[in-house]
Amino acid sequence: MRMDRRELFRQFGAVGAATVFLPALVESAPSADSPTRLVQLNRNESAYGPCEKAKVAFHEAVTEANRYPADELESLRAAVAAVHGVQPDNITLGCGSTEILRMAADSCLGAGKSLVKAVPTFDVIAHTARLRGAEVRTVPLTRLYAHDLDAMLARTDATTGLLYVCNPNSPTGTLTAKSDLEAFLAKVPSGVSVLIDEAYHDYVTPTGAYASWASRAAADARLIVTRTFSKVYGLAGLRVGYAVSSAETAKRLALQRLAMDVNVVALRVALAALSDPAYVKKIAALNSDDRQEFFNQANARMLRSLDSHTNFVLLAVGRPGKEIADLLRGQGVLVSAGYPSFEKHIRVSLGLPEDMQAFWHAWDASVTHHLM
Repeated sequence: MRMDRRELFRQFGAVGAATVFLPALVESAPSADSPTRLVQLNRNESAYGPCEKAKVAFHEAVTEANRYPADELESLRAAVAAVHGVQPDNITLGCGSTEILRMAADSCLGAGKSLVKAVPTFDVIAHTARLRGAEVRTVPLTRLYAHDLDAMLARTDATTGLLYVCNPNSPTGTLTAKSDLEAFLAKVPSGVSVLIDEAYHDYVTPTGAYASWASRAAADARLIVTRTFSKVYGLAGLRVGYAVSSAETAKRLALQRLAMDVNVVALRVALAALSDPAYVKKIAALNSDDRQEFFNQANARMLRSLDSHTNFVLLAVGRPGKEIADLLRGQGVLVSAGYPSFEKHIRVSLGLPEDMQAFWHAWDASVTHHLM
């Protein structure tokens, strides 16, 4: 009997609900000392999910999940290139921007080489560097929580293969100024690559002090700029990211790719998401309001936080952050903690209004009493 696409998806969806989401149901299962639902504010995911165009594309694409990627790969490369005003051969796609970081480390590092990075920052690239036998050199952030670019240059020598700058930075949510980066890039020795991770770019309120380097990367053989569909586009579960670089660098990165690393469903959905820039602006505006409301609630409780430009906030808690995270988990709210130099902080991802109400309720019910 022939089954139409709508019926196939309905049956597939029923199976998917019982399998794909099983780990979440297990984690959220009630116990004697925890609520029935965990509020997940620990992974910097979008609270609002993908746009309607992306949802429609998913419904259509999932019925073709038996196929390997074909033209979809080049279609997404071309669309990303158009957004940044570069050519498709300047774009490298990956299974999330984390795969791009791995590809860059594999390409630029190895035994006898060194990576220079800030601390704390997103650490995936450092993990890969160590696996490749490279030395990882760390530089503390400045007193304003920006990358100390002069200090990073001072740690750069003939062994250095890669400099990593996360801007805005994770876990601090802070910016490194455009003028400082311009001066820094002018001083980076030839033969040393610079990777600027712009995963949270779309959340930054436009300011003259900040700029993306994506469109400029095509003309600079040293520069790799990474972006992701996991944050503002709301596609963290599909794992799609990309790099903008010179064509020569893109070829070098491509040598480290896994074959057919981005699946056909993810490619089609990402392409649909990219076609709705109005949605990106809407989510960025909602996030800005949510971030300000978090600051308001923190101020009302006389709590200090870093001035975030992202969809998360690093909050000072006055006690070991892991201890506070455990208390909140007991109330059904997940946050992250344990960052070097910020051991007495927790990182709180911005959720839906009801999720943030749950966070502050959990804070008032457990943490406030604990801090007295």
